Amino acid sequence: MRKLLNQLIQLQELYFALDEHRVSGDGDKLSALEEDIRLLMDQLPPDKAEFFKKLQRRDPPAIAPVIDGTCYGCGIDLPIYLPSEIMHYDDIYQCPSCSRFLYPYSGEKLDFSQAQAHSQLPRLGIDKFSSERLMMPALTSSSGREVIHEMAQQIADELFFPHPELLTEKALEREVIMSTAVEHGLAFPHVRGVDGSSLTLAVGLKNSGIKFGAPRGRLTRIFFFAVIPVAASAFYLKLLAGLVETFREKTARDALLECGDQKSLWKAMKRFTRKHLP
Repeated sequence: MRKLLNQLIQLQELYFALDEHRVSGDGDKLSALEEDIRLLMDQLPPDKAEFFKKLQRRDPPAIAPVIDGTCYGCGIDLPIYLPSEIMHYDDIYQCPSCSRFLYPYSGEKLDFSQAQAHSQLPRLGIDKFSSERLMMPALTSSSGREVIHEMAQQIADELFFPHPELLTEKALEREVIMSTAVEHGLAFPHVRGVDGSSLTLAVGLKNSGIKFGAPRGRLTRIFFFAVIPVAASAFYLKLLAGLVETFREKTARDALLECGDQKSLWKAMKRFTRKHLP
């Protein structure tokens, strides 16, 4: 059962990646992701595959973690016996409320303190997700792995999260599925499934560019690193769509890359995303 559960989790990650690349407009990767989904779906028992597709069509995600006795798909407190049963891996369990497949959350709990970086944010536009202190106008890294680590460290420092290496590891795991780099020198590394935090975005610039898996081997210069709580997947897709729409314009990209400090980068982000992140 553990193997089947891991297949369901992997399948959900592929669906997340498919949604992200549909939003980003990076059509070159869609067929590969769709083929990966088809191949993995064929490995599942037919009844599980069919029900997974039904859940995915109705109200994704189709599989949700259990954290502190709660289904993080619908937020219901599960019957007291169910979380311990799930830990035995002797069957595939479903939420009695939303019918999602359930899996036990393992590893360190990703729980951010409510730092000053978020405590005074007005709930408008990019301010809902970021702050001046999460702007990184001069990344020092020279590889994709280093960029992810550098930005994860910045988020951890600003939000008082003691395990930046966990953010790095999970973001790298997502890149293995398929690079989050898209056209126009943009990339969207992220960590999904965070408990107890708000959707958080850091912005990093590397004017000289680095190889990050972009189409046709092009360099990536602008990085949007997001930490996405379990309940915020739909919000992230809207944020992603707004960022892609904003920075497909060369004028906006050039303006960001000219910023030399946090203050000017934050002002540019607010100015250029105002139209697409109301």
